[in-house]
Amino acid sequence: MIFDLDGTLVDSYPGILQSLNETLRHLGRPSVDLPGVKRMVGRGVENLMQQAAGERWQEALTFFRESYNRTHLTGSTLMPDVQRILQALRERGTLLGVASNKPPEYTRNILKHLQIDVFFQDVCGPDGSIQPKPHPSMLTHVMEHLGVSADQTLYVGDMALDAETAHNAKVAVALIPGGGATLVELQAAHPDYLLLKFDDVLSLVTS
Repeated sequence: MIFDLDGTLVDSYPGILQSLNETLRHLGRPSVDLPGVKRMVGRGVENLMQQAAGERWQEALTFFRESYNRTHLTGSTLMPDVQRILQALRERGTLLGVASNKPPEYTRNILKHLQIDVFFQDVCGPDGSIQPKPHPSMLTHVMEHLGVSADQTLYVGDMALDAETAHNAKVAVALIPGGGATLVELQAAHPDYLLLKFDDVLSLVTS
């Protein structure tokens, strides 16, 4: 089983919001609110800066990274029931990985800070030949590391982007409304499973 990070395992939006608004103030642009930032994230930090700063996105990216180095741990908390369900999955022998468009160094830092890094056999993000979602290379990389095939894999996320990525990798996908997408939007992405809460994940794994 492979998980997205933001909005699925972790509520990291407060840290992103703080650093994005610091960046926007630096550029002399109006700030955004929490619902706004939830709608903007998901396709990687460069895409976020392009949305927020337009032609000044590279300047914004440098400033944002400096700020997010300070806020990515204090501004991230576990989503409800995550630690308990990850423990239950490990006890059932389920191999677990993370595939997120967040830069992998931030993902690893957050997982370690929240003390759930021990549950995952692989953590993957955009890096070199591994392209951002919806390209399937991230999921393919994790599956190879875990030694599992596509038909043995479930990807769990919170966005239509996650469903698109799973479809591209030919793996099943479960979506949970933990980020900026509504249930209607998630349903329109045609997931194999549409869950209402994180602990419903456990019902998809046989003992």
